[in-house]
Amino acid sequence: MGFELHFIVPLIYYFSIPIQNGQSWTVNNCTTATCTNGKITEAKAVCPSSPIPICSNGRNVSKVYDDNGCCFHYECECVCSVWGGSHYITFDGTSYSFNENCSYHLVKEIISKYNLSIIVNNHYCDSSNSTFCPKALIVTYQSYKVVLTQSKTSGTEVYINQKRIYPAYSNADLRLTSTDMVITLEIEAINAKVIYRGSSFSIDLPYSLFEGNTEGQCGTCDNSQVNECRSPNGQVESCSESAGQWKVPGTSCVTPTSPPVTTSAPRTSSEPLHSTTEHVCQSDICDLLTSSVFASCNAVISPASFVKACLSDACNSGNNTCSSLESYATECSNAGVCVDWRNATNGLCEHKCPGNKVYMACGPSVEPTCSSRYNQKFQAYSNTSTQEGCFCPNGTILFNTVYDTCVTSCDCVGPDGTPREPGETWTSGCNICECNQDSMSVQCQPVQCPSVHSPNCSEPGQQLVNTTGSCCTTQSCATLKAPSNGSFTPGPCMDCSCGSDMDPTTSLNIITCKPVVCNTSCSEGYEYQTAAGKCCGACVQKSCIFTSGNLTVHVIEVGIGILCCFLIFNRRKNEKKDIRCGNIPSTNALFFLPANN
Repeated sequence: MGFELHFIVPLIYYFSIPIQNGQSWTVNNCTTATCTNGKITEAKAVCPSSPIPICSNGRNVSKVYDDNGCCFHYECECVCSVWGGSHYITFDGTSYSFNENCSYHLVKEIISKYNLSIIVNNHYCDSSNSTFCPKALIVTYQSYKVVLTQSKTSGTEVYINQKRIYPAYSNADLRLTSTDMVITLEIEAINAKVIYRGSSFSIDLPYSLFEGNTEGQCGTCDNSQVNECRSPNGQVESCSESAGQWKVPGTSCVTPTSPPVTTSAPRTSSEPLHSTTEHVCQSDICDLLTSSVFASCNAVISPASFVKACLSDACNSGNNTCSSLESYATECSNAGVCVDWRNATNGLCEHKCPGNKVYMACGPSVEPTCSSRYNQKFQAYSNTSTQEGCFCPNGTILFNTVYDTCVTSCDCVGPDGTPREPGETWTSGCNICECNQDSMSVQCQPVQCPSVHSPNCSEPGQQLVNTTGSCCTTQSCATLKAPSNGSFTPGPCMDCSCGSDMDPTTSLNIITCKPVVCNTSCSEGYEYQTAAGKCCGACVQKSCIFTSGNLTVHVIEVGIGILCCFLIFNRRKNEKKDIRCGNIPSTNALFFLPANN
């Protein structure tokens, strides 16, 4: 019955089209159907035999399927690892040490096919403090420039074409996932993967695409250690010698200070010339790499190079042994084997998380957030692998990747994009907002400002000033000051104008004042006298004045008497001239004698 159902579609389809005896057609990518003497038979695709290569880097081979997904062949993995500031394992498994502070090409294409290059930027790290010694990776692919780096305060950071992004992130060409400890960059079109964790990283390239076409500090991906490292001129050298020649042109380098030279005490005659036993450095931490803790990974990735590097650190510096275990655990995780190893170090390699996070050795590569669209987009990635890092504890969820806050509820989001708990109130701009417990929505009302009472600014030189705070306006009186060596308050007899300079405190233009200049010049017979409450006085007549026929002005001093005025008047009556008498002190009277009287 199953056979008949399997062929029901092809038979119905070909009832309308005659099928010739011996004619074949494709059922799917891996199956071909043939009509033979009225019967339809199926045949699976015949795949060529694929020999299993021996990988020079000690890793297991991987199955690589053809484009049709029917047949596969075996390939060695090209994985380059760098950790601890100086330990390198090339694509083909050559281990070497290199420790100089500059920017170097890790991977370059000999013949450019995919426009891929990877540069490491080695920051100078003090040998006495290796607890934080990050490196930055610069991955260039097509038109993208991806910078993977780490800060001491915010953990791992990613920049694409100089713009910071917050993984998980994906576009048509790149895919990024991260925790606070690990960043994974995947370039799907060329099946490349870069894993970065500050002081260590690994680069995984497909052998089928990059065979024999890589150079740089990671060596040549061709499954042969004979020609593993080459200099920029193409000459094959030892990796330690060629590594320094891959400096990126135009970059500045920092030369570390040489350690002080110490001399040993002279050997006494009782000391043997040669030691009969060779001192062997041992480390309990390094022994974990080959213990039951890493047993599940030892069968997949050889720990030999990591053990060697760990012992070197333990015997020389003594303070960087965790990096080898950390790097090996990362390689294990990349191969699908998660190892929870930090608890076995008695706190030596403990990773401390911030107060609202908990450590997980095998956490999700994409942590769920309050955004359902984000979760749907990246959930497929989180099911394929695990990553080490700090995650939200049970009962909470990550709000989003930007704020990195664990919340118990995803119901309310403030206008500024921050998470808010039910019943919480806060001020946003000039609004008071609340996460309503009933509707689980944000409700905002404008801030209620108190009524403004205008102060009395009647004092000389004062002015009413409006001051706007965060939301509400207040009024106050300001004393305006003229710019001078000594500040003063302008009086009523000052001539003031609004200047172009601004007071930095009140943000008001500064008033410029100068004393009012009074005209004190008076005509003959008049005297300048000041007036109370006024800036300037006036000219007051103090004498008798008359003008003679020849236009001569005559002034008669005050105090001569009334008789004098009348005599003069009678004398000049026929001359038809004006005669004026001033204020006569004896009578305190003012006389006006017109010429026609």
